[in-house]
Amino acid sequence: MTQMNRREFVAAMACAACMCGLGGATELLADAPATGAGLDVGPKSNYTADGITDTWMKAPNKVAVIRHAGRIYAISTVCTHRGAIINAENNSTFECPRHHATYDIAGNVTKGPAKVAMVHYAISVNGDGNIIVDKTKSFTATQWDDPNSFVKVD
Repeated sequence: MTQMNRREFVAAMACAACMCGLGGATELLADAPATGAGLDVGPKSNYTADGITDTWMKAPNKVAVIRHAGRIYAISTVCTHRGAIINAENNSTFECPRHHATYDIAGNVTKGPAKVAMVHYAISVNGDGNIIVDKTKSFTATQWDDPNSFVKVD
């Protein structure tokens, strides 16, 4: 076995760093909806009661659909502190299983260590009456009144 010189070592480390970066990019791309598509979360008529629908909270979707205060909206279920998938609690709050940050039903932080509210995704109703979540468009807390970030409840 021969020893590696400095140039070979640096090249090997650069290659390893690229491979690690590529793995992360692959994960991100796997979470994105297909072009022109989105996550179909079913008919609007399925959302008749206030609360959290947790069907899509885990990977690969990482989305909670919520009916609350006359709106239906979709939020990311990735904790803003360290990226763990949050859990729905009591159909009205969320908690991170790692560091126990908590969020209200809208996604606002109610207890740290998280400091940033959850992201809402674009949401709409298609021609068939189904709700479509578009994870390629997101809204921070100051943008939650944007008409593209929620569907009005009739």
